[in-house]
Amino acid sequence: MTLLSVIIPLAPHEKAWQNLLPSLAQLPDDTEILLVHSFHDAAHEAVDLPNLNLRWLTSPAGRAEQMNTGARAATGAHLWFLHADTQLAHDSWSALLQAMQRHPADLLYFDLIFLNDASRLMRLNAWGVWFRSHVLHVPFGDQGFCIARQLFHTLGGYPEGLPYGEDHVFVWRARQHGVATTPVNSTLYTSARKYQQHGWLKTTVMHQYLWLKQAWPEWRLLRKKFKKGDSA
Repeated sequence: MTLLSVIIPLAPHEKAWQNLLPSLAQLPDDTEILLVHSFHDAAHEAVDLPNLNLRWLTSPAGRAEQMNTGARAATGAHLWFLHADTQLAHDSWSALLQAMQRHPADLLYFDLIFLNDASRLMRLNAWGVWFRSHVLHVPFGDQGFCIARQLFHTLGGYPEGLPYGEDHVFVWRARQHGVATTPVNSTLYTSARKYQQHGWLKTTVMHQYLWLKQAWPEWRLLRKKFKKGDSA
């Protein structure tokens, strides 16, 4: 069995993955790379990664659907979900391997550093990401979730049909089943293009509103399950 399957969902006309793939050369030989798109007329571009097993998959529309499609096709013992605009740090793989060995039953995640397309205000966002994931134990999907394939399927995969936040709800469902969220103690680099396109303040406020709105009912479910466990 392959140790790792890397699943990368692609939006229509997405090209950022071309910058991500060269950094995946640090991964072990025969690592499986699954590029998953939902646009049926997409050309499967040739990529020169001779040591890796790269596959193109077509999926129904929706990021949750794409990631679940990749997970169903994956053969690796662990699944690593990366956004297309991610870039790895020099120690990303070595830190992830150590975390996989030490915490094989946990949901693993990275810290984030925003790339040089970010304004200085994005330092506040990076701190907020750290606080939300390390203190509140709610990492988001752009933090590079890694989880054992069997556990991922036991949890039911990413919830489909949501208007947003499938990664966020997946974390809550994992916690509700007693799965710990554990930092890899390394970083991933990610783009700040959404903040550039829509404005830092507007995008930041909207993200905070949406995740808090979605978190409230999931937190209540988690609290209810813990109460039942205490009384059992």
